[in-house]
Amino acid sequence: MLNERLNRYISLCASVSRRTADELIRHGRVTVGGQPILDPGAFLDPGKGEVRLDGNTLVPLREEKIYIMAYKPDNVVSTMKDKEGRQTVASLVGELSTRVFPVGRLDYHTTGLLLLTNDGELAYKLTHPKFGVEKTYVAKVMGAPPPASLKILRRGLPVDGVMTNPAQVDFLQKREGKSWISIRIAEGRYHQVRKMFEAIGHRVMKLRRVAIGPLTLAGVEPGEWRYLTGKEVRDLNAYVKQREHEPRDAPAREPHAGKPKFVPRAKRPRPAVSEEASGEQRGPRQPKPEWKKPSKGPGFPPGPRPSKAGVRKGGGVQAPGRGGKPGR
Repeated sequence: MLNERLNRYISLCASVSRRTADELIRHGRVTVGGQPILDPGAFLDPGKGEVRLDGNTLVPLREEKIYIMAYKPDNVVSTMKDKEGRQTVASLVGELSTRVFPVGRLDYHTTGLLLLTNDGELAYKLTHPKFGVEKTYVAKVMGAPPPASLKILRRGLPVDGVMTNPAQVDFLQKREGKSWISIRIAEGRYHQVRKMFEAIGHRVMKLRRVAIGPLTLAGVEPGEWRYLTGKEVRDLNAYVKQREHEPRDAPAREPHAGKPKFVPRAKRPRPAVSEEASGEQRGPRQPKPEWKKPSKGPGFPPGPRPSKAGVRKGGGVQAPGRGGKPGR
């Protein structure tokens, strides 16, 4: 345990909180190599100097992994400390024997499931985008998005110039001009869910995270917390391992990347319709009238000569119905 901070070392060895360890050190009750150390953040190498508390040698204990599910209420920041003096998730869990930290973050006004742990490896896999861990939210929005708008959310849309990945979206209910919609995403960009709904013209009034992978928000009320069960921890690790080996979805196309080229459809031949299918019965073909037959030479064709009204200059014959009739 080289280059370990003194307060963390005391916390592990004496099974006390980090804050209590700080007080023990400041009161001069801790010595390293026989010399009192008053700085809780000082680094030490236990192999080079014996660490004692009130004269008793301290032996580090194996740090136990802790997994906590907290129901973050509104107006709480997802950090252990806040420079602005706002309420933090640390105030929800209180003093613990082992220091924990939140896995990822929820927005200040977003409520719901928040994990806290001291398992850095699991926290990394739950938050890194390459693992694609899914988070499920329930959004209360103004109005009722039509099916076409929900289809846009499912397919992906540009948010801050970058396309979102496909999402699973389910319409839950509508009441008094407001709608409740479940959305599951495998991303965690800043205000992503709120911006996705704003992009389709529906403002998010309330947003609650109800699941992280297989872990659902159950057994706690707003402001409460509990330890995960052994089964929940095993299921969560198994889920992360499965997601690690699953192929990720193809990257979404960048917005405004150009429309696909238009490919005309080939003309389809019109189907032949038989006489029986058309309902018509055609008789034998009638011979063409004499006046429609082309002339074989100068003069008039054999047969009755047309009247003068049907004769044009140049020897042509005017068709019936266009100023003259054939002579009788």
